[in-house]
Amino acid sequence: MNTNRQLIEQFLQFINTGDATIGKPIISDDVIFYAPTSPEPMKGFEGYMSVLAMMRGAMPDIQWKIEETISEGDKILVRYTMTGTQTQPLMGMPATGKKICVTAMNIYEFKDGKIIREHGLPDMFSLLMQLGVIPAPGQ
Repeated sequence: MNTNRQLIEQFLQFINTGDATIGKPIISDDVIFYAPTSPEPMKGFEGYMSVLAMMRGAMPDIQWKIEETISEGDKILVRYTMTGTQTQPLMGMPATGKKICVTAMNIYEFKDGKIIREHGLPDMFSLLMQLGVIPAPGQ
């Protein structure tokens, strides 16, 4: 297993537990993090923690599972399956109690054994449909 894949496995443990002590050693202090929940990229470890806190706050049982990775040079693309139950408000949406199962594709860039950039691309359309915010096709 290459080093970047090992770092992603550690990153997975970090996001699945929310334990900052796992994430801090593998995320650069200068990281830039792009997420659909913010119009501007977030910077630094606190950017990760704010998005993670939002997701884990709304879905305390949220878990990510690596389905596939593609690696090239200092970058790795990870296709995740994200599952959880929305028991608290999420991005202004009231709690629904509904379970979600959503694909996310994230691109990570590494330097000196740390994540320096991430583009997070969860399937927001599917998430909104599963939470009942927008109708599913045929409804």
